[in-house]
Amino acid sequence: MTAGQAIKYPRRRLVRGLLRGISSALIHTLSKLELVGREHVPLTGKVILAANHFDFVDPALVLYASPRMVEFIGGANRPNSPGWAQQIPKAWGFIPAYRGGFSRSTFDLSLSVLEQGGVLGVFPEGGSWANLLRPARPGLPFIAEKSGASVVPVSISGAENVLGGPRRTLAIRFHPSVAPPTIDKGSPRRAQLDAYGENIMSMIASGLPDAQRGRFSSDPDARAAALAVSDFPFHGEHLRGG
Repeated sequence: MTAGQAIKYPRRRLVRGLLRGISSALIHTLSKLELVGREHVPLTGKVILAANHFDFVDPALVLYASPRMVEFIGGANRPNSPGWAQQIPKAWGFIPAYRGGFSRSTFDLSLSVLEQGGVLGVFPEGGSWANLLRPARPGLPFIAEKSGASVVPVSISGAENVLGGPRRTLAIRFHPSVAPPTIDKGSPRRAQLDAYGENIMSMIASGLPDAQRGRFSSDPDARAAALAVSDFPFHGEHLRGG
């Protein structure tokens, strides 16, 4: 067990089982679900699920789609999420992350889940302020390297259309797992971690519509739009938790 902070995995079984049941009913009522590749999530052992984040409903979608219980890293403050929706992660329980800098508590709690053979859920982009793919933040590759956990990329498309209007297609695709990064001491460590994060994002992009693939899109306008929204739009109280 890590010497820092820790949480027991799994936890809140009763509450989480109830929330998964409610999520399942809502997802199938409000959308036409296409769920592909669940077999890529190992049934035992530590693993990280890394998904794109375009809408505040994404965590609920991954929690429902995963064949195993997920312990999620989530923003300590969620400015893009409606007030009613913020009660769901509080009830589920999550590992708080503080945007804009390194958080030792987030790192320690994440490692504790993986050291217990658990499933950690991560949104590498760090937030849902745009509906096209942005670069991975350093957190995902850093946790993967330190924990030795493989990463399963997850592509979510259509989540922004789930609420309101007629039933539309919602696609969740799990990709083959990627081994944790192995650092070559002859090259800069940060560059190698960034390259690992880039590879994960490219796999996520492969399961998205071309217009939402960010810098991996074939459309130069889409690539330019992704570059324009790649930086954090959060400031002040949105960066640090209370």
